[in-house]
Amino acid sequence: MKRKTRNFYIYVNIGLLGLVPFGLICLARHERTTTPRWAIIQDMDKQPYYKPQRPSTLFADGRAMRPHIPGTLAQQDFIYVNQAQVRAHPHNWAKGHVVLKNKTLYDSVLYGQKLVHGQGQWLTHIPIPVTKRFVERGRTEFNIFCEPCHGYNGRGNGTVNRWDERLRKDGSPDAGTWVPPSDLLGPGVKFLSDGLIFNVISNGVGTMASYKDQIPVVDRWAIVSYVRALEKSQKVVPVSKLPYPIRHSLKSLPAKTMGNGKKK
Repeated sequence: MKRKTRNFYIYVNIGLLGLVPFGLICLARHERTTTPRWAIIQDMDKQPYYKPQRPSTLFADGRAMRPHIPGTLAQQDFIYVNQAQVRAHPHNWAKGHVVLKNKTLYDSVLYGQKLVHGQGQWLTHIPIPVTKRFVERGRTEFNIFCEPCHGYNGRGNGTVNRWDERLRKDGSPDAGTWVPPSDLLGPGVKFLSDGLIFNVISNGVGTMASYKDQIPVVDRWAIVSYVRALEKSQKVVPVSKLPYPIRHSLKSLPAKTMGNGKKK
């Protein structure tokens, strides 16, 4: 009898011990931690990888970092479809896509040029429908990639340029050979065609680097539209031409006085 009782308690203890791992798992599911989880099957949690600019014997050129494949575009850029596809799948295109329905337009968007008598000619207008959402997209991309040099207003007074001016003023050798960026609202850019501005963003010019690998095609055109919007924002518009809500808000502003005591 004593032996059976002893065996019973042994089995009970073994059973209770067997429940401990499951209890720990239940507790772990409701805890927050910054420690990486432990997994029996590692999958892609831990895998060998190359650091930037490291060599690799896997590829013929010996580079681990792979260059962009010429002639290819990211899926989020834009797509070329024909009319039959649009009719067959009318709701299959995301809002971020610009659907191009002929090969000529596709080439114009991609290169910023059109063929005229066998010669490439820069486009005078943006080949993508310019909407408010499109211009706002251009403002976002402009503030990310262009503002550091050209400034938020496009006048060339960005953070990088101001820092270099400060270094030059202090006589620091770190100023280097910095070339001040162009005033995007000046006549030098104002009279450039939209296609040529797109090409400058894509391939660079002078000391300005190419941004075609950082900025998708459609976003480059969106930046062009925002540069044109900045130009238009400098235009003086008579108060009588402004919309009524804006005119009404201006009347409520206090008038500023000039040095001679007269109101503006």
